[in-house]
Amino acid sequence: MNTFSIKRFSILLFLISFLTTFNIIWTREEQTEQQAKHVEKNSSKRYSYKSTGDPKTFTLKHVYHHCTSKYPNLIRRKDINETSLRAQELKTGASFTYTLKGIKGKKMTPTKYTIDEYRQKSKNEQITLNMDWKTAEEILPDVKDWDTLINIAKITYNAYTLEENEDWYDLGDDYKRRDSFGWDSDGIRGHVFGDESNDMIVIALKGTSMGFKAGPTVPKDKINDNLLFSCCCATVDRTWKPVCSCNTQNYDCDLTCVQESIDHEDMYYNIAMSLFFHVQSEYPKAKIWLTGHSLGGSLSSLLGITFGLPAVGFEAPGERLAAKRLHLPSPPGSPYEDMNIWHIGHSADPIFMGVCNGISSSCYIGGYALETKCHLGVTCLFDSVEKLNWKVSIQNHRIKSVIEDVLNKWEWEFPECKPETECVDCGLWNYI
Repeated sequence: MNTFSIKRFSILLFLISFLTTFNIIWTREEQTEQQAKHVEKNSSKRYSYKSTGDPKTFTLKHVYHHCTSKYPNLIRRKDINETSLRAQELKTGASFTYTLKGIKGKKMTPTKYTIDEYRQKSKNEQITLNMDWKTAEEILPDVKDWDTLINIAKITYNAYTLEENEDWYDLGDDYKRRDSFGWDSDGIRGHVFGDESNDMIVIALKGTSMGFKAGPTVPKDKINDNLLFSCCCATVDRTWKPVCSCNTQNYDCDLTCVQESIDHEDMYYNIAMSLFFHVQSEYPKAKIWLTGHSLGGSLSSLLGITFGLPAVGFEAPGERLAAKRLHLPSPPGSPYEDMNIWHIGHSADPIFMGVCNGISSSCYIGGYALETKCHLGVTCLFDSVEKLNWKVSIQNHRIKSVIEDVLNKWEWEFPECKPETECVDCGLWNYI
C-alpha cells in the first residue's frame, strides 16, 4: 500500500470514528431528552397527588421468629445494631432504612365489646354481632404517596431475607441450641422497623415461601395457606390430601370443624398475635403499622382488624372468609372503608385476583388450594393487564416484580381504592 493510500485510509478511519462518536452523543442526547419528557409526562400523572404527610425515617431494629407446631413456645429475637445493619446492607445490596409519610386520619375502636369478647360471643352464638364503635385520631400510612408506598413494599421484600442463626435471644421457653436444631424451619418471621425515637413501629410479616429451595418454612406455609384460603380444608379432588377433616360429603363442610382448625393455637394467625404482643410490650407507647406480602399481607390485615391497626398488604390472597371464620368484626358493624386496611395488587397476579385454582393452574400443581378472592378493607387494583399488556401468571406474584415492574414503572393515576362490596367466596359450598 503506497503513502497516498495509507493517508486516505487514515482519513477514512477518522471520519468513521468521528461520525460514530457524533451518532453516540446525539443518540444519548436524544434518549436523555426523551427520558426527560417521559419523566415529565409521568410526573404530571404519577405525582398529581401532593402528600401533606410528615416524613419519618425507619430503620430495621429487630427480627422476630416465632415457632409453631415443632417448638410452639419458642420465640427468638435478633437485635440489629448499627454495625450489623451496615454489614447486612453490604451483604445483600439492599437498604434497611426507609422514609415513610404518615397522614392524620381516624381509627375505630369498639365500645360495646372488646375484640376477645366479640370473638367468644360470636363463636358461642354462631352469629355475626353488630359492634358499637367510637372514632379517634390516628396517624395512617399515606399509601397514595408513591415514595411511601414503594418503600413499604421494599420493607415487605426485606421480610424474606434470611438471617444467620447467631445472636438470637430466647423470649419464650429456654431452649438450648442442641434441643432446637432446625427451629428456623418452623413458624413465622417478622421484621420490626422503628423511627429514631421509636414513636412509630412498622412490623413486616414474611409471606409464603413457594417452590423448591424457596426456604425452610415452605411446608408450614403451605398448610396455613390451605387452611386460610381454601373453601374447606383444601378438599379439591380425590388426588389431594385435605389439611383437616371437615368435609362431610360433596360440597358440604362442617363449619364448626373448619373454624376450630383455622383457630388452632399453632396456626399462623394465633402465632402472629403472639409475635405482635412481644413487639407491643417492647414498644408500649408506639403507634404500630402492619405490612406484608402474600400470606404476610393477609396476616397483617387479620391482625389489623383484631387490634384496630393500619395494615398494608401486597398481592395478598383474599382473607375475608378467614376473618369470618375467626369471628373477627366485619360489616355491617365495621365498614370496610373505615378499617384502615389497604390491599395493593395488580390484575396479572392470579393469587391476588383469586383465580389461581383449577386443575391447570400453577397453584393446583404446587399443592396450594388458594380459592378465596374477597379482601377486607379497600383494594387498590393496578390494572397491569390493560395498562402494561401483561398476561396473568404466577410469576407476577413476586414482590420484587411488583416493586420493579409495576410500582416503579406506573405512568398513570393512582387507582381508586374501594371495598369489594359485591365479592362472594366459595358459593358452591354448604356450611353446616
